[in-house]
Amino acid sequence: MGEIFQNTLLNISVLVLIAYVMTKLTMVQHFIGVENYTLGNKIGMGILFGVIGIISTYLGIPVEGAIANSRVIGVVTGGVLGGPVVGIIAAVIAGFHRYAIDIGGFTAVACMCSTLAGGILSGLFSKVIRRGNHQWVRVGLLTIFAESLQMGIILLIARPFERALVLVEIVALPMIVFNACGVVLFLGVFDSVFIEQDRQAAKRVGRVLSIADMCLPYFQAGLYSSENMHSAAQMILEQAGLTGAAITDKNSFLGWAGSPFADVTAKTALPEVVRSTLETGVSKTAQRVGNQDLLHPHLRKNIALCAPLIQRGNEVIGTIVILTPQTRLSKDVEYRFVEGLAQLLSTQLELSQLEIQKKLRRKAEIMALQSQINPHFLFNALSTISMFCREKPERARELLLELSNYFRNTLKNEKDMVSLYEEMNHIHAYLELEKARFGDKLQVEEEIPEGIVCMVPTLLVQPLVENAIRHGNMKEGQPSKIHIQAVTMEKETCITITDNGVGISDEIIVRLYNNSMGEAVGLSNVHRRLQSIYGKEYGLRFHNKAGENSVIIRIPKVVKSSLRN
Repeated sequence: MGEIFQNTLLNISVLVLIAYVMTKLTMVQHFIGVENYTLGNKIGMGILFGVIGIISTYLGIPVEGAIANSRVIGVVTGGVLGGPVVGIIAAVIAGFHRYAIDIGGFTAVACMCSTLAGGILSGLFSKVIRRGNHQWVRVGLLTIFAESLQMGIILLIARPFERALVLVEIVALPMIVFNACGVVLFLGVFDSVFIEQDRQAAKRVGRVLSIADMCLPYFQAGLYSSENMHSAAQMILEQAGLTGAAITDKNSFLGWAGSPFADVTAKTALPEVVRSTLETGVSKTAQRVGNQDLLHPHLRKNIALCAPLIQRGNEVIGTIVILTPQTRLSKDVEYRFVEGLAQLLSTQLELSQLEIQKKLRRKAEIMALQSQINPHFLFNALSTISMFCREKPERARELLLELSNYFRNTLKNEKDMVSLYEEMNHIHAYLELEKARFGDKLQVEEEIPEGIVCMVPTLLVQPLVENAIRHGNMKEGQPSKIHIQAVTMEKETCITITDNGVGISDEIIVRLYNNSMGEAVGLSNVHRRLQSIYGKEYGLRFHNKAGENSVIIRIPKVVKSSLRN
């Protein structure tokens, strides 16, 4: 029995060494690295572990006309890792081999049957065994049961019974104990590959986030800048340690980096893997392509992986294609890497488009405000100027210049932000025309200290001044008094426009805050622009009391805004 213990231990040691060598093979790494095995994966794994069972048979030693071996290790390991199909294929290969090398032997049929039983059992219980903690205990117990079952089958089938009983008495203990330990060790070696793949996957996830963050500045303007796309491709290449990286739209290359794309131009035909990804909207891999394909000479040592860039839910607008060495730990890890990167960059592109649309919307609001020229104001201004033409021609000339300044600022100012003083210059032109029209009935006071550093959205204050004049106290036969004040505080500048009219009704204020002003575009436009640029808390504020009604604008000193002059 001592010789059996020694040989079984040696047998297990050799198998563990074989397992370690196997985990270094790319094919094996791919087999045990995927989550959902295809039929091809299962057949490959079944053959692989069946061969291990055959090797174990040859490593065994003859005992009483039978062979003491560790064949169960390959069969059980295959079933536990790959499920019923893998376990059965491995058991059939190893079992029939055992029968074929000893046809007519008194344990040949019994060993074949017990091998088949071990493969079926390990496959059926694979999910239970691999679930949760203490997997090694369940694997060990399963192997003990399988080996005990083998001993029982030998006693039931092998004849003469007395000879079978002697055999079982000799080999039962060493085979049950050492093979149980051997399966645990064998699976532990393969588990080390899973652990390494998890480590690599986690590393890849971190790398994806890092690369996406680095590429953000290049994707903010969309897929329109060739220079940005080249920089992004170079960033992906360097940070991910790839052979090549490229970014395409639907028709051509936009940016590329690495030796496989050295001769690429914007007119180079897209590779087959890219065209397939664009057509299906699904990530693709390629290891073999036609001779005319751009990637053909580079796929001997590399794998091409391509993932779609998607916007508006399901519209494919381009792709990211990478070439990675075939010696990498798992193609599945690289596949998930390029998919994750494409998803993050697609999100960045989507957000950049939303930001662009937001800017366009703001410009449209400004244009709407600029186009809101009151025909009555123009008619009244021209009527006022015509009255001065005969009696005060110089004054008429001055007013014409103010009118031209007013319309120049209103119609041609394309800036998003202007200084408070620029905004006040525009208001002065407007007020000169209104003062000429109303004379002493309009009284305006200003408190704008020198040295205020304050940028305001263009045409923000003028509509409020116009509104104050329109709702002043002139209709009551008294002068309309308008007061414009700017006060600098620690964190913001407050601009207040005060009039002596009846004030804005509570109903209009409620509608303004509820965004239901309807056709009253001027006041609501100013309110919404403030909130859009500075945040919800920076909308218009109102302070109404008898004879003194104020509208307050707050402009923060530090503005995190995408608006630019």
